[in-house]
Amino acid sequence: MKKVLILMLALTGLFACKKGMQDFRNAKPLSATDVSTYDFLKQQGGLYDTLLLLIDRANLADTLKSENVTFFVPQDNSIQAAIRNLNYTRQRLGDNNNWTLDSVPVKVWDSLLRRYILRGNVTADSLRYADGSNLVSLYGREMNGKTVRTNASGVVGAGTTVLQYSDKNESRFTRDWSQAYTQNVDIKTKNGIVHILEERHVFGFTSLVGMAYPKSLEPAQGPYLGYPLEIPGIVNAADYDEGPTGIAYRVSNSNGNKAYRQDGPGTETCSTGDTQVSPGGLYNVGWTSDGDWLRYTVTIKEAGDYKVEIRTAGGGDGIIYLTVDDNQRVSEDIPTPSTGGWQTWRSNFGTCTLPEGKHLLYVQIKRANLNLHRLIFTKL
Repeated sequence: MKKVLILMLALTGLFACKKGMQDFRNAKPLSATDVSTYDFLKQQGGLYDTLLLLIDRANLADTLKSENVTFFVPQDNSIQAAIRNLNYTRQRLGDNNNWTLDSVPVKVWDSLLRRYILRGNVTADSLRYADGSNLVSLYGREMNGKTVRTNASGVVGAGTTVLQYSDKNESRFTRDWSQAYTQNVDIKTKNGIVHILEERHVFGFTSLVGMAYPKSLEPAQGPYLGYPLEIPGIVNAADYDEGPTGIAYRVSNSNGNKAYRQDGPGTETCSTGDTQVSPGGLYNVGWTSDGDWLRYTVTIKEAGDYKVEIRTAGGGDGIIYLTVDDNQRVSEDIPTPSTGGWQTWRSNFGTCTLPEGKHLLYVQIKRANLNLHRLIFTKL
């Protein structure tokens, strides 16, 4: 029986490579075997070597050997595709793109593998409902399984029936779900049921990249307007870079108004604002505290000394200074005396020495109690 089953699967794989997996998707029981789910995968001539390696690392071998479970089996190609996606994302965000299976923490493999494993026997017949059946994975992740009809010869629903296995992504709306489809189903093992997923499925649904590489989930980073601000010229305070706290800005009080931006620093309509340079000119940054800073991506036309005019308002005396890139200070302290009102504006003047080219400019608020509208740079 074991040899017959292995031969059937091998032949299926051989012809599938030539004709495409679509031709062999089948919702009828393929066969049965008297070995455990784990041993069944191990008998398949090396087809699941990568998968079994991860199962062993995640300490799931005993579960698949002795517990009554249903396993929606991802193929090795699915795991390789996930690693390619991970490295592509790392490269796009400026990190090395040579990660391997060993680079991903075991807890990530463990968490994701368990999304494919369910308690008990879940067969194709048990999923024949219009909306499918809600399922729960080993770690309590909400999944969904349903039978669907494929298309054939241009006719919708005229093809074979397959299983659609979905990660609900913690949403009740199907538009948010990530789906995988089966290649073979209802393989009865000694301790459960096996459904083989198509190789085009990417392991982890949509979760592996974010879990293995949290940087990919961070907000976009860079110039807020999509291009660097030019110096000489005007830098509107409200057009600080896009990005998370500690990268694009540092604020102690994030409870201010959000008239222009929805992230940390508070923004409000400026009484003397205009749209010179950008829409950000209509607004000012407020609610500042000692030690706050804002970052701006700038292109400096020419290296040298510049006069900087800083427009501020506020009820207390403050101090501002400027740095570039890796905290290189380029100005002395620039006092910003009290103006007597939060929308009573004055110009404060200082000088700075700037390098040529594209740089990160930081406006450092050494002493607060001020609103900041804009900085105007003029070459000396």
